[in-house]
Order: sequence, then C-alpha cells, then structure tokens
Amino acid sequence: MFNLIITHEPGLDNYRWARNQLRQLLGESLRYVGSYQSVILYDVDEDPHKVAARIKDALKGSGTPIIRIIPIDYVSEPYINDVAEVIKGLTSKLPEDASFRITLEGHLYFRGEDGRLRRMHTLDAIKELAKYVNNPVNLENPQYVIYVKVVRYFRGRRKAGISLVKPEEILRVSP
Repeated sequence: MFNLIITHEPGLDNYRWARNQLRQLLGESLRYVGSYQSVILYDVDEDPHKVAARIKDALKGSGTPIIRIIPIDYVSEPYINDVAEVIKGLTSKLPEDASFRITLEGHLYFRGEDGRLRRMHTLDAIKELAKYVNNPVNLENPQYVIYVKVVRYFRGRRKAGISLVKPEEILRVSP
C-alpha cells in the first residue's frame, strides 16, 4: 500500500527530478508504489506526517518540481461506505471541539438500487461523510482537515487515501 502522495509539476523531466530529490532525501526508507500523470505514490517506514514535514523543510526555498507532499493515514476502497468507516475511526483522534473541514479530491462511489456502481457528486459525498463527525465545521479556517484523495493505484483500480491533517500539512511545498 502507500502512505505518502507526492504531486509535482507536469512533465517527464519534473517526474524524474522529483523522484531523484526524494531518493536523495530519504534513501532506502522510501519505497516506490506507483505513479500517473503528476502523482507519485510511496510507502515509508516512519510516520508519514513526520516524513512529509522533513521533506518540506529540506525543499523549502529550493527549486523543486514537487508541489505537495501529502501524508496518508489510511487507504480504503473509494466507496462512500468504506471511507465513512475510516472517518468514524478518525473522529476519535480529533480533539474535542476542534473545528474541521473535509477536503475530497476525486470521486467516491456508491452502489445504486440496480446494483451498479455510481459516481457521487463531490458535495454530496462530503455531506454524507460529515454526518459522522460531531465537531464544529469551519470551511475557511479549520483546525483540522479530513483529507480524502482518490488515486489510481494498480492497473486502473482506484484507492482512497485518507488523513487527518492540520491545514498547513497540505499546503504547497513552496508558495
């Protein structure tokens, strides 16, 4: 599986440059899982939040094609019920009364009455997931973000990477 998502500027040269920078910074503790377009999936041995912070600090102010480094806490199937189960577990890690926002990148799916998979509208998926969190919502300045990113994983299959992060953890590496 993966626990780190790297997004980079488009292009093969930028892909190679990003991979090289990450190998230099993390060496053997970084395992390549897969990539597509401008997304690279990795697995790291350490806490992905600490690794992401270390990479951002090392790259700050440097010329890098890396746009964002996203730590992932859980990986699930991209179905609304599966992601909801993960979010139910994540809510215990949210401090009481801490504000939150849900950010969903990509689409989640549900099984229709006819048994076929249907893609959910992003806003509908967010509203459904928010039902499981009792903390106050703050869309403009949340203390925490429940971050869900649907990525291509293997042979066209998709997975949902899910994290509980502070807003600054998902900001661009260098503005």
